[in-house]
Amino acid sequence: MSNELGTLVVVVLKARNLNDKHSFYKQDVFAQVSLNGNTKRTKVDVKGGQHPIWDEEIRFPVMKDTAAKFRKLEVACFAKEHRSDDILGRGIVDLTDTLRTGEFDEWISLNIDGVVRGDLYLEITYFANAPVPAKYGNLSVPTNSTLARRPSKLSPSDRLYRPYQAS
Repeated sequence: MSNELGTLVVVVLKARNLNDKHSFYKQDVFAQVSLNGNTKRTKVDVKGGQHPIWDEEIRFPVMKDTAAKFRKLEVACFAKEHRSDDILGRGIVDLTDTLRTGEFDEWISLNIDGVVRGDLYLEITYFANAPVPAKYGNLSVPTNSTLARRPSKLSPSDRLYRPYQAS
């Protein structure tokens, strides 16, 4: 029997108001997402500046371990540099409710040393390998047979909109 309960699909949509590490040109930005030591990242948004857009889907297996420390999704944004990448901010998403309801669409605050350095918009969907037991009632957790993206809470005009940034 598999220890895998389902699949967590994380759509890293975009970021806003990121700390700008460059004065004379727009920074190249990527996002990184980690769950239980499994780390994945988006492509670099070249000249994404303070408002990068990725709209990338990242998938993670969700295992049976029920410890609270394994129910945290760690996110971060970085400015791509030649020698080493600069951290722009980090955030954490508690997945407890998402694993129960099946979805999460929100802005996540990115911090460095307790200071907010921007926000990252995530659309998260949890797909269970098996249907939810009847004793839990009518929860809307989809099963893996329907692994498809669902509509965003953002309006279509705001979804991939990038505010003007002078270069």
